[in-house]
Amino acid sequence: MRLKQVSLAAAISVVAGLTTATVGLTGTAAWADSAAALPLSHYAHMLVDTAHQHLFFSQGAGSTGIVVTDLAGNPVTTLTGEQGATGLALSPDGGTLYAALADGDAVAAIDTATLTESARYATGTGSGPVSVAVAGGKLWYGYTADGRGGIGSVDPAAAVPVATPQPGMASWSAAPLLATGGGVLAAEEPQQSLSHVATFDVSSGTATVKANSDVYGGTATGFQVTGDGTEVLLAAPQQPALRAFRTSDLLSAKPAGYNTGGSNSAPGALALDTDGTIAVGGSLGADGQSYLYAGSTATEHHYVFPSRTLAPDGLEWAGDGTTLYAVAQDPSGAYLLHVLSDAKLTDIRVWLTAPQRAYPTHEFTITGSLTTDGFLPTGARLHVTRDGTELPDATVGADGTFSVSDTRPDAGAYTYAVSYAGDATHRPATLSLTVHVALLATGITGPDLSSARPSSVVFKGSLITESNLGSLPQGTTVQVSRTDEDTQQTVQLPSASVDPATTEFTVIDAPHSAGRFTYHLFYAGDATHNLTAADASVQVTPYTPALTLKPPATATRAAALTFGGTLGDAPYPTGETVTVSRKDAAHTTTPVTWKVPVGTDGRITVKDTPTTGGADSYTVSYPGDAAHQAATASATVQVSRAATAVSVTSNASTYTYGATATVTAHLGTTYNGRTVSVYATPVGGKKTLVRTAAVDSRGNLKATYKLTRNTTFTASFAGDYRYAPATATRTVHDQVNIAERLGGYYTSTKYGTVTYRVYHHTVKPQVSGTVSPARSGQCMRFQAQEYSHKDWHTLTTSGCFSMTADSAGVTHLSLTNAVGQKFRVRTEYVASAKDTTNVTTWGGWLYLTVRT
Repeated sequence: MRLKQVSLAAAISVVAGLTTATVGLTGTAAWADSAAALPLSHYAHMLVDTAHQHLFFSQGAGSTGIVVTDLAGNPVTTLTGEQGATGLALSPDGGTLYAALADGDAVAAIDTATLTESARYATGTGSGPVSVAVAGGKLWYGYTADGRGGIGSVDPAAAVPVATPQPGMASWSAAPLLATGGGVLAAEEPQQSLSHVATFDVSSGTATVKANSDVYGGTATGFQVTGDGTEVLLAAPQQPALRAFRTSDLLSAKPAGYNTGGSNSAPGALALDTDGTIAVGGSLGADGQSYLYAGSTATEHHYVFPSRTLAPDGLEWAGDGTTLYAVAQDPSGAYLLHVLSDAKLTDIRVWLTAPQRAYPTHEFTITGSLTTDGFLPTGARLHVTRDGTELPDATVGADGTFSVSDTRPDAGAYTYAVSYAGDATHRPATLSLTVHVALLATGITGPDLSSARPSSVVFKGSLITESNLGSLPQGTTVQVSRTDEDTQQTVQLPSASVDPATTEFTVIDAPHSAGRFTYHLFYAGDATHNLTAADASVQVTPYTPALTLKPPATATRAAALTFGGTLGDAPYPTGETVTVSRKDAAHTTTPVTWKVPVGTDGRITVKDTPTTGGADSYTVSYPGDAAHQAATASATVQVSRAATAVSVTSNASTYTYGATATVTAHLGTTYNGRTVSVYATPVGGKKTLVRTAAVDSRGNLKATYKLTRNTTFTASFAGDYRYAPATATRTVHDQVNIAERLGGYYTSTKYGTVTYRVYHHTVKPQVSGTVSPARSGQCMRFQAQEYSHKDWHTLTTSGCFSMTADSAGVTHLSLTNAVGQKFRVRTEYVASAKDTTNVTTWGGWLYLTVRT
């Protein structure tokens, strides 16, 4: 029996509440209302003078002025005559701005109140100072001396302040970049992928070397010393992160680095506030971006400057504890000032997760969390509303989590909003989430088919509920109907009861016929559960019985033959029959057929008297009934036949190469078949039909065949209704073809009808032979005879010559006392034991005579 089923359709009803969604929102960094355009042709350094509400911008070598703006970036003035102003530094009292004049070979002192130059300290012709720093009561500058980098100093408090250059540092090839902090002066010289850094104790006003080493760096454009003088920070575009080193020995500090965006981020801007907050940004590659760090390697904030590139050394703190200034370039190359007024406020990220399920009258819970790169606002109150209606506040736990619980009497979509108002260190954030409250989803699974016969279709199914929630009440049923897919008639069946404990139900039916049926299953739902429906497709098929036959292997022609058979999957209706057909040599296209009854137990008995011998094929076919499919089986019985004689002869046993053999096949007594086939099988070749025809009145059939090698001829009689097939063979031999030639003669003559080649007595006649088919390496020999006393007498027969690659052999005759004598020679191919293709063959005689 074969059962076929199709899985249920629409197994689970779609319910919006059966989902888990997580959403998140990050508080965004506050920006100035707009980015202020800066009137700069180039940018080198920025300095913030909060006391006088000014920003100073140097433009580097090739420029002549320092641009001054207010703290919003609005232009105030330009300090002209400051040739190549590059590095900037502010005096401890904020009253003087120092500027390294790379094109002026000097350091300028500018009054920050009047914005006028108050002094200028010459640093020497060609010195080109690029950096200035104030520490230990002195002004320090980095310059170039005799093609080497050096550090000089000025004592602004001296009666006559004078720039005092130090001797050029022997291993430095360029003016260094300077930074100070905590009584420590640090100097950096770029060296491609490394930086040469030296640190000095300048607390006494005199520079004493602390450390001098190469470190991971490059062309640093961000260079700072921490306020306590213990660490030097280096931002170089060649590095993937900001590097930190101890000023005492220039080994890596802890932490050793700060992320700036990974590979190709090109950190080149660095600002260090008085409270230790680090601002570092990427100056090349992708859009400019900056990161803030406060005491650890955990990123406090991350700012991106859309469609703008953060300028090298383009970050500076205001000194007010909150504001960060950033210089960026847009795609056209113009410079812009960004004022980040709340840079140190920490972003808050709110995450909300909808309940896995929410259905009427049952409490559900929304879970959430606050995350931040700073400190969590543990214990903070979160404002919660549902569709604008206020709900009790939620409290942030120590791990940042919180929850909101609610109950809804009706299905529907409800929007919950959770807000954090922010505080002194965190930005505000708000997030909304929609919760779908719906009836519990239900579904029908199965069917688990246990029977699919015309008299019995039985299958089980299950009425499942969403997440197995909400037990089904006693008395729950599934409505059932059946549609016959052939007639499209639908019949309502009794409802199936659902077991509340197992949620299973059983459908029992008897369609009383085979075919394809669709069972429609429907659950109407209740106050808690949604309705659902499903279809189960069941193929009810009749039995596929096995038909077995047990005939004998052989039988006697014209004698009674009986054998039995069995149809499986009994019982069978009374009066059923099978059709028996017999094919034999006399009935190949129109078999002999008759009916045989089938017993109720499926047994059948076949009786016959075969009149034709050979392989008789019996086929038994059952047409099928309402409960059984059709079945067919076949069997072959070898019916006896008499024997007849077949022989084959040839007109010779050995043939010359290329000769035509005549073969005669003879057939003895037969019944209704007189056709014989003659085949030729050359050694090493394929068996080929030479002729097929009826024998003549004497029982003979002649055929001809051209020979090139030893060949076996086969005469075959296929048999007829009463006589069995028969064959006979005859093997004949074939010689090779030998092409012979005499060489070295000077004329020819005839004796009678025979042509003789004539040789001088001094010449040794050459005899050559070539054998076909090819026999390279096989044996060839030569025989010579002399004519005397009216007869030919053998003079010599040579030994074997191994034939050449082209199947040839050559010899020379040595004749003594031969003048006036007659001779003849011939070539012999000697077949080896391994040569089954052709036999040993003598070539024809070649005649010669000798004259003086």
